[in-house]
Amino acid sequence: MLTSQEKLLLNEISKGNEKSFRKLYDSYFHQVTAYVFKISKSDEVTVEIVQDVFLKLWQNREALTYVENIKGYIYSISRNRSIDYLRKLAKEVDLIKVLAAHHQQYDNNVDQKINANDLQLIIEQALYFLSDPKKKIFQMSKIDGMSHDEIAELMHLSKSTVKNHLSETLKYLRQYFKDRPEHEYLLILLVINLLN
Repeated sequence: MLTSQEKLLLNEISKGNEKSFRKLYDSYFHQVTAYVFKISKSDEVTVEIVQDVFLKLWQNREALTYVENIKGYIYSISRNRSIDYLRKLAKEVDLIKVLAAHHQQYDNNVDQKINANDLQLIIEQALYFLSDPKKKIFQMSKIDGMSHDEIAELMHLSKSTVKNHLSETLKYLRQYFKDRPEHEYLLILLVINLLN
């Protein structure tokens, strides 16, 4: 629940009071920055996301009068913007490089360190029993970062067919890693962080 001071502050911001918005900004800037950095691991990206968070707050200031938990609201925006960044990263950066970079965070439960080549081999093994079109669509979408439209055009398929193939492949990969506890951390990385 909001305190009476917070209610007054949000009410003033909703009316376009820039001084009140500055107070809110000063109160939450450092907390939001630390939170976003934990996700992005990049100073440059953190600055961009934090600016975007506060810009969104200002642009949607009239909605602040309906907010009951300002801290939760700001953190929710920050989390969503950070997830958007991770999804964008997954499409733009080579999948194996991203896996290798994030590998250290999930290494505590793994006896042996696995390098990027091992990761690539594990993924290739997981994809081995899939049809060639599914493998190709996965490669184009998740590794090369191509859009569904681009893939559909190149493979002479409908966009819905591309989506269906990709959906079936991701479902298969989730099950594949779920059935192999030794690769459990890969399931976390591959499915949750990169393939959503």
